Amino acid sequence: MTFLSPWAFYLLLTSLLILLLHFMRARERQRTVSALFLWEGLSGDPQSRAARVRQQFDPLLLLQLAILLTVVLALTQPVWRMRTATVSGLAIVLDGSASMRTHLTDDATRYDLAVKEADALLDRHPTTTAVLQLSAQPTILARPGLESGELRNSVLRSEPTWYADGTAEDLLSLLGSIGGTSQFQKVVIISDHAFSGVPESFETILTDGGSNLSLTEFSVRENPSSPGVTAFVTAQNSTDTYQNATIKIDDRENQTTLSFLMPPSSIESYVIPFPNSRGTLFTARLHPDDDFAADNRRYFALDRPIGIRVHWLGSDNRYVMAALRSVVPIVLVDAPEDADLAVVHDAVAPASQVGAILVIHGGIDGLVVQGEAVPIPGIQTVDSDHPLLNGVDPAAFLIREAPAATLPASSSIALASGAVPLLATYADADRSFYYLAPDILETNLPITVDFPILIRNILSMLVRLPAELSYRSAEVGEPVSLAGRGTIESIVDATRQPLPLPDGLSTIRPESPGFHTLFTDRGAFAIAVNIPMAESSPPTDPLQGTATDSVLTRAVRHVSLWRIAVAMAIVLLLAELHGYSRQRTTMRRTR
Repeated sequence: MTFLSPWAFYLLLTSLLILLLHFMRARERQRTVSALFLWEGLSGDPQSRAARVRQQFDPLLLLQLAILLTVVLALTQPVWRMRTATVSGLAIVLDGSASMRTHLTDDATRYDLAVKEADALLDRHPTTTAVLQLSAQPTILARPGLESGELRNSVLRSEPTWYADGTAEDLLSLLGSIGGTSQFQKVVIISDHAFSGVPESFETILTDGGSNLSLTEFSVRENPSSPGVTAFVTAQNSTDTYQNATIKIDDRENQTTLSFLMPPSSIESYVIPFPNSRGTLFTARLHPDDDFAADNRRYFALDRPIGIRVHWLGSDNRYVMAALRSVVPIVLVDAPEDADLAVVHDAVAPASQVGAILVIHGGIDGLVVQGEAVPIPGIQTVDSDHPLLNGVDPAAFLIREAPAATLPASSSIALASGAVPLLATYADADRSFYYLAPDILETNLPITVDFPILIRNILSMLVRLPAELSYRSAEVGEPVSLAGRGTIESIVDATRQPLPLPDGLSTIRPESPGFHTLFTDRGAFAIAVNIPMAESSPPTDPLQGTATDSVLTRAVRHVSLWRIAVAMAIVLLLAELHGYSRQRTTMRRTR
């Protein structure tokens, strides 16, 4: 046995103080009797010297000395030296790929179990150790030479990534950067699958388990000759039972749903029409959730700006612009042909204006002609089912006056005041316009919650140019080109955190799934990023590479004993308290 802090033995000198206080304690006890003359002239009880000594040392004193001894023993930090099997060089490899996030219990994942296995290895083999994390982007968590505490902290603080699996080549290259495999007599890989191509001497500890129902592929195409889009989805059932599942696809405006029954251990592909889609960003969700919920959600973005390119004609109006920006990002453009929407405010657009047009207190030459302003005593809802009135309460609108106007005969009027159209739409082969008659400042629209909703309804009806063909989204860790989107201003990840912008940046490697956003002088572009498809089905190579005793040596291991001493001190203290309480009770009874 070895003591790490032998100086604590000096504290045993305090036992002299305990003995001094014990002998100074009064021994006489007062007792109530009927008379004293009965004892007059009687000699004391004959006692031997040994009996008198035993009276001086009661059991409580011995317990107090024993408590002091055990406390001092704990402070000296005793350790027991024992021989243990170890290796002269150990490398622990943690699989940090996305599939290690699979839950095995409510509060523990495969990676949590891998961390526990690594901690146990560090405890059994106190030797030169390196800790590596293997994925498509491998990294060194701890280089050889760190103290035991630092090694443990590097393991406990680590988290699984969203990357794909690493390869044997990645592992050997990483080991080569810290001295090569010859430096380590024992290499242990802790993963949810076996790796092919690693040396046979490598040991593999499996931390697999958990069920998985996943979306492995998701893509969207715009319909070339009809409204909306068509979604293509592939689902995989990795369980051994039939599964009732539902796929929900939304574009942040509308939603479509498909329910189906999947056979066990099967892969199924589905074509899902989404005719009422108007958005750019699509999310597919698979229900119910399972042990690896991350692959139950996939993302896709049409390759075009998220926002709206607006060509403005007429005087500025900050209320209209604020309402537009509250719905989507707005980019002002000078050329009408580059715009998704032309806003005509308090002006008259030329007859050559085509595409989508929002006319507010204005007109279009030869198509929308405004007259003199007239008072508006009340507002009538002409078509309560009009798309522009979805979620809008016309009763909340107050309009003091609006100009009389002449609209095309085929216009669809939503709101009017007598013969004065207040809100209408029109579409022909070249253009579609949305007409709002009054001057915004002659209404209460800027202070109502319905005005942004009205603008949202207008923007959701836009027919935008088809996106460039794009068949797949990016995966975590793969390079994504930023070319062709204009001058880069900023990039934010799926959690809205900004990403660094080094000079000459042309590609990014996303580190997490979700929608990343690229802001340029041409607008905001979404980059859909998904977890690697292969993480839904980890490879099932046969297990190979086991540890052999030939590399084991014998090393000295110190087993700490101070906890045992503390436990003994607590037990003795409780015994001393119990004995003291019994002694006090006996004294009270004999008085």
